[in-house]
Amino acid sequence: MKKYIHFLFFILFLSAFPLAQAAPRVDNKAEGKRLCQLGRYLEAKPFLEKAVKQNPRSGALWYLAIVRQHLYDFDGAVEALESYLPALSSDEWLTRADSLMTVLQIGQRAYDHCQDVVIIDSLLASKEDFFTFYRLGAESGRIQSDEGEPYFENLAADYQIFSTGSGLEDRHRFQGQWDERHPINGIGSERFSIINPFLRSDGETLYFASDSIPGMGGFDIYRTTFNAEVNAYYDPERLGMPFNSPYDDYMMAIDETHQVGWWATNRNAPADSVTIYLFILDEDPVYLDEPTPSRARIDNIAETWREEGGYASLIAELKEAPQEIVEDTRLHIVINDDKVYTSEDQFRNSDALKAYQRSVAVEQMIAEKETDLATLRSEYAKASAAGKKALGPRIERAEQSLFTLYAQLNEAVLRYRRLEQ
Repeated sequence: MKKYIHFLFFILFLSAFPLAQAAPRVDNKAEGKRLCQLGRYLEAKPFLEKAVKQNPRSGALWYLAIVRQHLYDFDGAVEALESYLPALSSDEWLTRADSLMTVLQIGQRAYDHCQDVVIIDSLLASKEDFFTFYRLGAESGRIQSDEGEPYFENLAADYQIFSTGSGLEDRHRFQGQWDERHPINGIGSERFSIINPFLRSDGETLYFASDSIPGMGGFDIYRTTFNAEVNAYYDPERLGMPFNSPYDDYMMAIDETHQVGWWATNRNAPADSVTIYLFILDEDPVYLDEPTPSRARIDNIAETWREEGGYASLIAELKEAPQEIVEDTRLHIVINDDKVYTSEDQFRNSDALKAYQRSVAVEQMIAEKETDLATLRSEYAKASAAGKKALGPRIERAEQSLFTLYAQLNEAVLRYRRLEQ
């Protein structure tokens, strides 16, 4: 009886305490995938690694490769993807895996040749108007806005470059009048976006951003230079790290006056924002002997400094730099060394005015013909022998048409100058 009573008391004692709830089972693959898709790569990594440990051929390997890519562990990303390849059977997934492998290999090469860039400042800005925070010396031109879309304008305010979304267009100002926009030869795509152009003050070096494939992921910044022989740009080259990354990198701009540059990226930034980095321009790049993820990702800009204490004085100078805006849109019609008209109303002779108006129209026709001729020459350079044979006469006719227009322009200018003497 005593034993029974003791047992009863023991049962009552245990009943006074609630039973511990069993911890819910975590689906490591599902949770890792979810965090990866949210861009929370560091949090996703342990879940995906556990999922792979549980099943070495798990689809978690795909997301683990993406996570390691964004954490700049490119060797680990390649290893994860290679482990996943035997599990793939459909052509669609094999194609996707091949594309991802190319991206990883590009990232690995860029990481191994990461530039030793001195980044002196950074700031967060809205993705919608980040370019308004670029403060450039007057000689470098300006980044303007057309209905929220950034475009480039040079110092003299007589040349502009715009993005069409899939290419770039430019236009000139003649005698105070803007001509029509024309496609920029050699830069365009039917599949990818091309945005945020910026032309250096040398008039030859052009930067823009594109999400073209293959790349490092998202938008990358590209650079190209002008080829005067064919009146078109060379094939663009992708910038390396740390300028580009597995994230979106948006716009490069160079301030020749202060020898600094700016670029924007959505790495290290919350949603709908970008980080703008200000760096010291190095025309002869120096590369890191032993790149680290921290330097490539730019975890801490102070790690890049070569001067103790930072660059506060240079930053202050940049903030006070004059942002010259050319607002003078008056005409500049040269009659002779002592007489320049700034309005058509100043013409005294009606025939001279007609000749001037004719000269403006011919200038616009010349600009259009020069664009057409540049396109033909670019096509000729890439054409087969048969194609060259067909394009040759067209180029000759275009050149002859230009010679005729040049003569007409010269005649019209001489006429209105003579009549207004």
